[in-house]
Amino acid sequence: MEFPDFLNGHNANKPKSTGKKQGGTMMNNEFENKTAQATAMTTTCYVIDPAQWGIKTNGTDAVKTTEGLNKAIAHAKSAGYNEAFIPKGTYMIQGVGTLFPNTPEKGGGIVVPSHMKLTLDHEAELKVEPNAARGYSCIYLRKVENVTISGGIITGDLDQHDFSKLPDSTQEYGFGIYVHGGKRVTIENMKIRKCTGDCVFLGSVGLMGVDPDYDEPKLVTVRNCSLDGARRNNISITAGEGVFVENNEITNAGTVKGTKPMAGIDIEGYGEGDIDYEKPRKVVIRGNLFRGNLEASVLNFSGYEVVIEGNHSDSTLSYSNGTDTIISNNVLVRTDKTKVAILGDRVSNGFDGNNVTITGNTIKGFSSGIDARGKDVVVTGNAVSHLGEGTGIGVYRAENVLIADNIVHRGAGVPYKVDESNDVQFLNNKALHSERFGLELDKSTNVVLRGNSFGQCKGGISIKNWGGKETSVFAEGNYIDCSSYTGKQAHYAISFDKNSHVTLKGNYILGSRSVAIYGESSAGKTVKITENEISDTASTSAIQIKGGQRAEIIGNRITFKRTDNTGYGISLTDDAEDAIIAQNTIYSNTDKSISNAIVTEKAKRTKVLNNLLIKGSMFLNKDTDTNIGNTMV
Repeated sequence: MEFPDFLNGHNANKPKSTGKKQGGTMMNNEFENKTAQATAMTTTCYVIDPAQWGIKTNGTDAVKTTEGLNKAIAHAKSAGYNEAFIPKGTYMIQGVGTLFPNTPEKGGGIVVPSHMKLTLDHEAELKVEPNAARGYSCIYLRKVENVTISGGIITGDLDQHDFSKLPDSTQEYGFGIYVHGGKRVTIENMKIRKCTGDCVFLGSVGLMGVDPDYDEPKLVTVRNCSLDGARRNNISITAGEGVFVENNEITNAGTVKGTKPMAGIDIEGYGEGDIDYEKPRKVVIRGNLFRGNLEASVLNFSGYEVVIEGNHSDSTLSYSNGTDTIISNNVLVRTDKTKVAILGDRVSNGFDGNNVTITGNTIKGFSSGIDARGKDVVVTGNAVSHLGEGTGIGVYRAENVLIADNIVHRGAGVPYKVDESNDVQFLNNKALHSERFGLELDKSTNVVLRGNSFGQCKGGISIKNWGGKETSVFAEGNYIDCSSYTGKQAHYAISFDKNSHVTLKGNYILGSRSVAIYGESSAGKTVKITENEISDTASTSAIQIKGGQRAEIIGNRITFKRTDNTGYGISLTDDAEDAIIAQNTIYSNTDKSISNAIVTEKAKRTKVLNNLLIKGSMFLNKDTDTNIGNTMV
């Protein structure tokens, strides 16, 4: 079906300047055209005269008002103007299109031709006539080029929409501005609100790879606008290349009669399996204020090459299934300790990773800070604080993840957590002020912990495996300050369970009030505890291992700071077999002795070699242990 002339940007039924009934001779029309063209040569803006075009400015007569505005804009275009101006007033708009009965949002409302700017007075309001349709458009732009819409107000019919006529429909396609394909479109300095679908919707004409006339929006900018209270999303981007959303106030999506996803911005192309029929890509969301959007501020469900940068938000920013996403330098603040600030999901079908970077964000007052999922994720330089019971920075069902140079402090939940993941590195992170372990690991493999610092936490590092899968961890050069924790009962500085492979090397543990390193092992599990500094231990035990085979406890330096003579420096229990305890130094830095510096009497075949014990004794299994080169002073 062909569009009428005004939908294609052509002049149709131009009225005479006298305002009389249309008609007249060819000579009169020719005279009018020449007069208008001469005027356009001296001014680039055509000021629409509502009276001339039968346009009502009091919010009545939607059909005549919409027709009049469209004819006036088409006339300005044909006369050579590159801008049309709508003066102060309230304009009722017939937004329900009739060209496509099943998609009434197409072809409805005001239509602006290519190479044209439509400017509204700041007190000009376009109001969608209340209706019962599944969709509508207040302004509809189909395959246009070089179009700018600026100023004024667009108000949808959400408060008066009749949802009863189509009870089986979601009726989520009522749009303030519908950008349907096209190139170089700018929407600026507007207030758009209360649409039954979206304030601004960017979508393709046809489906990629299916329709020969497929066209997607390219180089679209939405800036300096107020987008408020849309029922679905304030902005939806299902297709587009080069979309810039900058310096807008984006608020309250989904708060009235909401329908999912109820996000400030939703980037979500249509696809099936690993086939894209729409592809939103190269999207930049920068410098916006997000407030009160019900489910999320930004949901990047399936966007490509998306940048979310420098925004202020009180709800979730999500990379979901997105690919090549950067979430950087945003400020995310809540006061109720609910929601996840930055959230991922999984790898999109047909891709080998998300390739996501989350960096430089400030997060405060959510339930959880950053939930990293999928594959190929980098989380660096973020500051997370004052959370609820959730996790500060968590890695869940993820692979190839780097967590580096972050700080998490003053939260009720665990600062850092890794669960059901593989190939994860935690480097130079800091955790403070927690009533939990600083870092918890569960059912995860190939995890590297290096250079992390934990202070004023109830415990340091917890390594476990609930559910039967193995966990493997290499922890080196971490600093765990147990002395700074002021709570009544402290956890272990480092602990692991019998289903874990652990290598603990060169860690510094200060002032432990519970067992500094406590582990349970089993046959076939690797336990290597080497070159750790366990200083000023106040607990009764520094290193304690239950069960397992061939544990290596080598080159550790342990000092006790106790007020009595009790203490276990290194102890093996529960029939631990074939362990090596070698080249360790154990002593008390008070005048008290360490009565049980090395205890292996309940283990089997332990090799105790070249250890230095100052003010300490050994209790070995005399029947099976090897005792060579040990020095007791």
